[in-house]
Amino acid sequence: MDVLKFIELEGETSTIRNGASSPIAYLSSFDFAFTLHLMLTILGITHDLSQALQKKDQNIVNVIDLVKTTKLQLENMRKDGWNTLMHKTRVL
Repeated sequence: MDVLKFIELEGETSTIRNGASSPIAYLSSFDFAFTLHLMLTILGITHDLSQALQKKDQNIVNVIDLVKTTKLQLENMRKDGWNTLMHKTRVL
């Protein structure tokens, strides 16, 4: 953001300066912040499963348990996690 703001103020040409305005507006938008928080939440939930699936010596029973746990966590987030996600997005 700092670099884009600098370009917006100090860019060599008006085209360059104007070109920095649009990304600044998007990066400051609710949609962008919401998407980032959603991705962070989902990737946080699926991280352990992802790590387990990358190991060649992983026990299949453990992987099945991780799949079930991850699925349950994602279902809980889908059912009950929207208020928390919206709150995190609004705080910024």
